[in-house]
Amino acid sequence: MEAVDRFYRSYSKYLESYDEDTLFILLNSLHSLNDRLKSDHSVDLFGIEEFVVLKTIRNYIHHQDEMMNKLTSFPATKVQPIQTDLMFMCLIMKSDLDEAIEGIHKKYREAHKETIERIVHYYGSVVNLGPAIFNMAAKLMVLLDENDITGTSEDFIRNHDSMRFDIDNGHSITVSGRIYSHVNNVGKVETALLEAISH
Repeated sequence: MEAVDRFYRSYSKYLESYDEDTLFILLNSLHSLNDRLKSDHSVDLFGIEEFVVLKTIRNYIHHQDEMMNKLTSFPATKVQPIQTDLMFMCLIMKSDLDEAIEGIHKKYREAHKETIERIVHYYGSVVNLGPAIFNMAAKLMVLLDENDITGTSEDFIRNHDSMRFDIDNGHSITVSGRIYSHVNNVGKVETALLEAISH
């Protein structure tokens, strides 16, 4: 399925560059993929909580051009001294995420807000979306497998093989993505993340 291949190609490109342009392409490809899955296979990604998060961010960016300057992605090694089980971060200010949530249709806002607050990680005024991106790609692959939906691209096959290896060997395919300092002080983590955003 071309939409599946497009998503995993954009996911791979994002992991290579960690820039805002490839992130926006990734979010758009996920949005388009959901449309195709619903129309062609009656599969809805809203069953994956991380999709709710990323859909909300995508919609906000789509209507707020300046938002592109408020999302920051980079390798986790850029921030010291912290520890995390995820190789990258995607940071947004909490105030911007709050605005994105306000943009959700009133009918769904409260339920989606609860989902978002459960899934993303808050560090004072900074929010890390990285785990939602990584876990979305992993859970999507499981969902595709369950529904016998496949891609043919190298990026899809590589991600699929990685998922199968982890599952077959009893490893988790998702991450917590939580960020810790050596003294587990949230204030120190927030300061380090704010410094990373500003550089």
